Amino acid sequence: MVPPVFNPLMPVIELIFTVVAVLFCFLIYFKTRESYELTKHNGIKHFRDAFLFFGLSYVVRFLFSLVMFSRFAFDFIMPRELFGPLFILPLGYFSTMGIFYLIFSSVWKRFSNKAMLIIGHVTAIVLSVVSFITRSHIILLILQSVFLIIAVILSFTAQKGVKKLTQAKILYILVAALWLINLWIIDRGGRRPPFLPFMEIIFHLISLAVFVIIYYKVSKWVK
Repeated sequence: MVPPVFNPLMPVIELIFTVVAVLFCFLIYFKTRESYELTKHNGIKHFRDAFLFFGLSYVVRFLFSLVMFSRFAFDFIMPRELFGPLFILPLGYFSTMGIFYLIFSSVWKRFSNKAMLIIGHVTAIVLSVVSFITRSHIILLILQSVFLIIAVILSFTAQKGVKKLTQAKILYILVAALWLINLWIIDRGGRRPPFLPFMEIIFHLISLAVFVIIYYKVSKWVK
């Protein structure tokens, strides 16, 4: 099999994207700190924690991208099958917890917060370990997609009788769309078609646009 042609521009784009994504995640997290401190609202707390965990998952992704960039830039030989699964563990855990905290921010009134957190952490750890053992993140990708759909559905059902889209519901939709886009980007195993680098750039631009929209809406929300 002829190996795919390496495009030296893609690791650079990946690094830039992950840095910007991390920046926005933590900006959103700190932007909502004052609102939580004033209200002590559990929904706001869980929403903030979601972006904290998303930010941490992007930090792991940044480290992975940095290793990949170093490997190609400095001819650093380290088989992908060795270090790839190691990154699946923290990436799967942090990203799954980010999704769960989105769900928690909608259902925290219905269930015990302690029980939700225990179930969330245990589930995230199990999914990450399974992905590591199987050396595949496909299972993680599929289940996270399901959890995202649940998060969006719960965002609509949490406030019964409210027909119009609230700011919170719009934020859930944007967050779900953002992470689904990034799950697409992460799922790049096997032979890569020649058009995929172009699609990755498009996905990155869309993701950054969604981050800007989320930050803008959060800024208006907390005023």
